[in-house]
Amino acid sequence: MKAKLIISGYLLLLGALLNAQTMIGLSKEEVAEKVKKEHREFRKDDSVIRQRFNYLKYVNSMRTRTWIIYFTDDNVCKSSKLVCDYADYNEMLEELNSKYKVAGQSLWEYEAGADTIRVELIKQEWYFTVRESRKD
Repeated sequence: MKAKLIISGYLLLLGALLNAQTMIGLSKEEVAEKVKKEHREFRKDDSVIRQRFNYLKYVNSMRTRTWIIYFTDDNVCKSSKLVCDYADYNEMLEELNSKYKVAGQSLWEYEAGADTIRVELIKQEWYFTVRESRKD
């Protein structure tokens, strides 16, 4: 019985850690591979290329979510922004509340290795964004 409890606890913890994986700190190649393997609902979108920014852009098949992943000059992920249609708002809010620790209004945090990752939901007029970055 005790072994079952320990194993169940371990699996629960492992599941929580897997849900809190971040792109931050990964190379551009690692991010592209991870999106391809783990986020199959997204496809790379090269429709707009801005040379001023170093980023990868992905869009889901329904075109209700656009995921922009930003990189440093050394091609290391520094932040991401998910732009969503308001039709996905309630689902996203539930997901954020279940995965991360609430740190304020429309603000969540989680640990990723030695880093604390900040997740912020920002309402706009026609859409909302979910931004992920290292906490200062």
